[in-house]
Amino acid sequence: MKPFALLALWLWAGAAAAEVEATSPLALDEGEASSSKRGLRRGNVHMELWASDIQLANLAVKVGGGPFYLTLFAGLEPGGRKDARFNFGVGVGGHVVLSHRLWLDLDITGGAVQPVQKPLEGDGGNVLGQLRLMLGVQVVSRFALFIGPTYNLWYVWGQPDFDSVTRMSVSESHPKADQRIQHWPGLQLGMHF
Repeated sequence: MKPFALLALWLWAGAAAAEVEATSPLALDEGEASSSKRGLRRGNVHMELWASDIQLANLAVKVGGGPFYLTLFAGLEPGGRKDARFNFGVGVGGHVVLSHRLWLDLDITGGAVQPVQKPLEGDGGNVLGQLRLMLGVQVVSRFALFIGPTYNLWYVWGQPDFDSVTRMSVSESHPKADQRIQHWPGLQLGMHF
């Protein structure tokens, strides 16, 4: 399957799943305080676009509202012919409204990083886990900007497709000869709508 088709399929599946509103326990009731509707808008779905130290372009669909959400995401790092990669994953998180215009999101995600050339092939695999903290500033009712730190752990086994997936310096260990663990603090900056 072509990598962009896989990426599109992943995002379509997330958006389609988010359309199921009949039994969603996370939807906000009409009677709740309006301050809890900021940041994660009153519906069940919103999107985020951001750049990070791992991928230049990322897109997420967040499903939920109020204090908890589920996030489905995918990203792309154009790079050179051999270095181009994409990632995809899923996570859960919490949302806290700090003031009229400020909110805080904290989530934990897990996914994989794949080469654009011949994805899901090769002799190894990897898992990328992230703990993300986002401070958001609500610019207008349906648009916010956010920035925040991340803490990342990349576990690789077999023959890896990449030496590293970040622009930051990493701490690395080798639990076994064919395994590698890298971890590092990172940064993200994006838009929430």
